[in-house]
Amino acid sequence: MEDQLKAAQTENRRLAQENKRLKEENESLAEKLSSVSSHKDKLAGMIFKTNIKSSGNGTDRKRGGQRGHKGHYRKQPRHINREVDVYLTNCPTCDSELAQSNAVTDRLVEDIPIPQIVITLYHIQRQWCGRCRQEVSAVPPGTIPGFRFGMNLLLLMLALKYRLRTPLARIREFLKHQYGFKVTEGGIQGILHRLKERFNPQYQHILKEIRTSKVKHADETGWRIEGQNSWCWLFASPKAAYYTIEETRGKGVPERVLKGSAPGSVLVRDEYAAYRKQPMEQQSCWTHTLRVSRDAARRPGASAEAIALHQELKAMYADVETVITRPFDAAERRGAFVSLRERITAITTRPHVFRDAQAVQTRIRNQHANLLTAVLHENVPLTNNHAELNIRPMVVTRKISGGSRSAEGAATHAVNMSVIQTITLKGKPLMAELRKLLTLPAHRYALEKTE
Repeated sequence: MEDQLKAAQTENRRLAQENKRLKEENESLAEKLSSVSSHKDKLAGMIFKTNIKSSGNGTDRKRGGQRGHKGHYRKQPRHINREVDVYLTNCPTCDSELAQSNAVTDRLVEDIPIPQIVITLYHIQRQWCGRCRQEVSAVPPGTIPGFRFGMNLLLLMLALKYRLRTPLARIREFLKHQYGFKVTEGGIQGILHRLKERFNPQYQHILKEIRTSKVKHADETGWRIEGQNSWCWLFASPKAAYYTIEETRGKGVPERVLKGSAPGSVLVRDEYAAYRKQPMEQQSCWTHTLRVSRDAARRPGASAEAIALHQELKAMYADVETVITRPFDAAERRGAFVSLRERITAITTRPHVFRDAQAVQTRIRNQHANLLTAVLHENVPLTNNHAELNIRPMVVTRKISGGSRSAEGAATHAVNMSVIQTITLKGKPLMAELRKLLTLPAHRYALEKTE
């Protein structure tokens, strides 16, 4: 009997251990299943969009302008280039001859001229400056020294590549079919490399503008160079964007780019650790924080703690947003900061039993007062949406082209894209600003002889 009892006790212990192992395995699988389900729902929401939106009052309405709204129409052009009288000589139905009349119906038509390549041979005089003791020569208007192609063609290539994100093969095809102009993909890329050299001074000016800005944003996304993993970094101010493509995602990149930033400036960023040690005040992105808490609260089997924590964070965000939208008053802001910081401390020190709530709590603890930096500064946003929007063009380019074929191509893309995106952020006309950047001082251009 004693032997049987010992054997039963041993078997009981073994079964208890096995039961414990199976429970842990079951919990792990449940968490993985929940994560996959949440990801599936997110993707489904991104792919399948309903055509009906809620109006907010319990009824549904179709998209677009509603009945009774003020109509939108194209304004009449102020300038008319030409006027043409149009009439028939014969009836289109019976072919009878028709007499002209004085009654007319006016119809405005806007169109573009049929494009064609204009080839110009310039006879450039070789002139001598007696004071400088050197030969000098003029630059034909609308050209850049050393370029076979004129300014208009170069600007079109830049706009197609960096603003419309058109692959080189499609640019070559467009130029051939639209203008009858033949150029290879390598020829286009070579032009972009040479334009990058001319844009380098402006690229450095953009970097200086980022460093001196009181508010700056940072973000990064994957890139590929010759099929190898790299990273595209964005550093932005409200009116400038600086891209750099690097082989690393390490903290050395933001340290180098942000070195010498203006004292008292604030960096708005997500939770990536590479930004945390930068010697400046930082504002953590509330969008990322609320997204994490929302996913935890909506996950199947979410604990009541996680759901309550998400609601608490949403309420706090609304309160912070209310504070920063009021006119700036330093004393009022400091008082609000102390009160809000106490609420965050209460969240981070509260004992939670369930893992989903603990995970969100850890995220809040890692950021803590960085979620409230905007309260103490004027015109600092609570989210990093500005960086997300400005890194999006690079993401789209990567999806189309797969990245860069060489390190030189990556550097060219970063410089040229920085210049074009900065012009766009400043709200200036793209072609006019690019032409201004590529144009030499006025005294270098030719005085043409007229027949």
